[in-house]
Amino acid sequence: MPLKESASSDPSVEPARRRWLGLWVMMLAMVMDLIDVAIVSLALPSIQADLNASPAALEWIVAGYPLTFGVMLVTGGRMGDALGRRRMFLWGVAGFIVASALCGLAPNAEVLIVSRLAQGVFAGLMTPQILSMIQVAFTPDERPKAYAIFGAASGIAQVSGPLVGGLLIEADLFGYGWRAIFLINLPIGILTLIASVILLRESKSEEAQRFDFPGVGLLTLALLLVLYPLIQGRELGWPLWAFVMLATAVPAFALFAWYQGRRDRRMATPLVPPRLFKQRAFTGGLLTGITFFIGVTGFLVVLAITLQTGLGFSALHAGLSLLPYALGIAAAAGASFGLVPKLGRLLIVIGALIKAVGMAVLMVMVTGAGEGLTSWHLVPGLLIAGIGMGLVSPTIADIVLVGVRSEDAGAASGILITAGQLGAAIGVALIGVVYFGTLSAGSYLGAFGNALLFQIAVFVLSALLALLVPKPAPGARVEPGAHAF
Repeated sequence: MPLKESASSDPSVEPARRRWLGLWVMMLAMVMDLIDVAIVSLALPSIQADLNASPAALEWIVAGYPLTFGVMLVTGGRMGDALGRRRMFLWGVAGFIVASALCGLAPNAEVLIVSRLAQGVFAGLMTPQILSMIQVAFTPDERPKAYAIFGAASGIAQVSGPLVGGLLIEADLFGYGWRAIFLINLPIGILTLIASVILLRESKSEEAQRFDFPGVGLLTLALLLVLYPLIQGRELGWPLWAFVMLATAVPAFALFAWYQGRRDRRMATPLVPPRLFKQRAFTGGLLTGITFFIGVTGFLVVLAITLQTGLGFSALHAGLSLLPYALGIAAAAGASFGLVPKLGRLLIVIGALIKAVGMAVLMVMVTGAGEGLTSWHLVPGLLIAGIGMGLVSPTIADIVLVGVRSEDAGAASGILITAGQLGAAIGVALIGVVYFGTLSAGSYLGAFGNALLFQIAVFVLSALLALLVPKPAPGARVEPGAHAF
């Protein structure tokens, strides 16, 4: 049954001005998180040169964050419900500040990787509370405006991320170089923390919940059994243990699924409610989302390395080169909300195929230009790919969560976000196998071309999977706020 809220969460007891200021504070935390994710890819060549990082280390620097973030999301949301959303938000912001400082001061790649993993953990604790606090802090009439602000802030962060990263690296603030992209979080985070203490009020569920820590452990183990050999196996020449770990991941996921079912039958609170996977729309949409996001993050990684290390672009030049991609996302995302009621799941199919076309155009332009490649050669492909991304990304949750019961809406939303993050982590690992595996035998442009072929296949596959998602029943709707992330 739906969770009951404590009296402190009643919107009527809080002045409107305080609630709206509190919302903007939460948006500042979210933008800090999203920009931090977007700008790391641009800094990889500088990090590699400064810390003498291996290709596998670079992949972990990018993939480690979405791994721990994805694992923590659902549990972080449950912790907020039981222990207090404001409390967990503050702990998340504080931990993110400390982890960012450790990233910026890292003396070697190993410390940077561990610090990035910690960033993901605290972001996973912080981020779910934003949706929950919007839900309980605003009246039903106020929520549409609150969610509109959330969407606008998310879009601004995605568009500005690469450019901000390029500017920070190019400016070389105080001689910090790439470290500035992490250290900039300290003043922003401290301001957010102080304002949150003053403006945000506590809310939590009146019903006690038992945390599924064994479920978190089992899921983490299963994911590591997949990701670690994919990232380290190529560099070490694919030893036998890499294949053993990949094979062991199958029973590990099966054990996790069995444990979740057992916990659900005992009326405990599972990390992942098994009943969700009995709904074809949810399961099919989840698989579509994972597949689509496998092709998103890895692309930005190999593009940054190709432009900067392969072609000698500066970080700022590379960031400006990504601007057509960001503009395509922003334009299409705004149009997608009006198209969803008319096209439904077909919008995901269309967007994924447009994304594949963008990758194909980019491959043709890169192949034709060769070593004379400039930013202008990238504009058509990146713009088309950005339009495809903008159509798919905001639409998946709307389509997948339509048939989810109200009491499962929050958990389903968290699982869907987790799937996207895990897809990103898997994608970085897989494209690393394709890109770095062929880089040793050829040029950066040749390796990038092979990576683009991989991208095209992934996006076409995600379009085909979207066709299998059943249409929603007449009158079905998503509960307010269920799709905000």
